[in-house]
Amino acid sequence: MTLLESIKKLVDNVSITDRQEDNINNSLLNLEKHLKNEEGNLYILECFTNGSWERDTIIRPLNDVDLFAVLDFEEWKDEFGNRPNPQSVLTKIKNYLNKQNDYKDKVKQDRPCVTIHLSDKDFDVLPSFEISGGGYYIPNFDLQSWTTSYPKMLTKNLDDTHKLRDYKLKQIIRVVKYWNRDFNNKTIPSYHIEEVAINIFKINNFTNFEEGVRKWFVNVEYNLQSNKFKSNDEYNSTLKKAKKVKEKLNEAFTCYFNKNEVEAKKIWKDIFGKEYPTIDIEEAKNISKSLTEGSLKYSSTAGISTSVGNNLSASKGFYGDEIL
Repeated sequence: MTLLESIKKLVDNVSITDRQEDNINNSLLNLEKHLKNEEGNLYILECFTNGSWERDTIIRPLNDVDLFAVLDFEEWKDEFGNRPNPQSVLTKIKNYLNKQNDYKDKVKQDRPCVTIHLSDKDFDVLPSFEISGGGYYIPNFDLQSWTTSYPKMLTKNLDDTHKLRDYKLKQIIRVVKYWNRDFNNKTIPSYHIEEVAINIFKINNFTNFEEGVRKWFVNVEYNLQSNKFKSNDEYNSTLKKAKKVKEKLNEAFTCYFNKNEVEAKKIWKDIFGKEYPTIDIEEAKNISKSLTEGSLKYSSTAGISTSVGNNLSASKGFYGDEIL
């Protein structure tokens, strides 16, 4: 398996399967049916998905699937024509869903939304009011006021840039989201990873997934916005980690350019961990054979390879328990 094939496998490993997609769609249909049930008196005009699920950048194992529930203002406004208190809306939605057999004891409030926790995924229901001219009012984190959101704008911008880059951009974003979740404590907000990717790849092209992932990390420090982070410490920590990944990816590319794919793959494995495929048996056997023949080399920059560095002393090669 070549480096590029291995990276494609990484993309596949973090992407959801068709079966998972069907399962989510069925769950969404059921949830929307409950929310729109007239007996609930929630007065929901429409529901639409948003976030990573809607923009096709969600990764596995599955986490949150965002669902906007657009409320009928005429039914929810108070006697003075004002929007209701967000907390009262969230409480009403939570209490109603908790009474349904499908969701009993599986519903909680996770500000500023109502979360339904099923066995293998969570659904976040976000109440909203449509703004004339575009956008939506959604609950603010203080749960006492409403703030504006333009979810469909980000979706359109991402779709346009994805198309511009031959429909390969969202795969790059999934790999970065996986790194952010497993190696960066989810410090970068998921939507901001997408915003950064749009900014970078509206200008920069890439020919394969290796180049795309590398260019995201090469350019990320110039595109991250500190105000999107919970704290300045998290922003600075992320910058530091991203720069280290950039250096490693540049080192891997140098190895790859010098036809030392084994070392390049080792570096990628070090960065992306369990979801990046390990060196296959044949590659391991070839390394072991080279060691036996005395043709295996080592250098401080390239590590073990068959082409770069000083020869290692011949030794009995092995792979696992198999003597070669």
